Amino acid sequence: MKAISIKQPWASLIAHGIKDIENRTWKCPQKYIGQRVLIHASKKSAGWKELPLNFRQRDLSKGFSFDNLPKGAIIGSVVISDCVQNHPSDWAEKGCWNWVLKDAVLFDNPIMNVKGKLSFWEFKEETK
Repeated sequence: MKAISIKQPWASLIAHGIKDIENRTWKCPQKYIGQRVLIHASKKSAGWKELPLNFRQRDLSKGFSFDNLPKGAIIGSVVISDCVQNHPSDWAEKGCWNWVLKDAVLFDNPIMNVKGKLSFWEFKEETK
């Protein structure tokens, strides 16, 4: 299944269904629109302080905590429903591509110790 690596806390905000937009400088390829993709929390973190103040002050009452966010792990999945510019979501950044996300699923047990890659990549879970 295809996966995409995203820095924390953005990855967890997406997997929890809180963040409905992923901002990228490049347009999402059409073949991924309407597809479910895995969310990989990269080992690098953006840090919660990079969230705009209005998001830090907001009640993130969907069970989200900034403490102990998993890194280097597949943490959930989401459907990319559209790819537009200037989306009205509070999460959309102007001047870049806004990937519209829906139907987020947070995994009960993240798949740990997964190395991410740039762009979309194929995740093949190894069975032992």
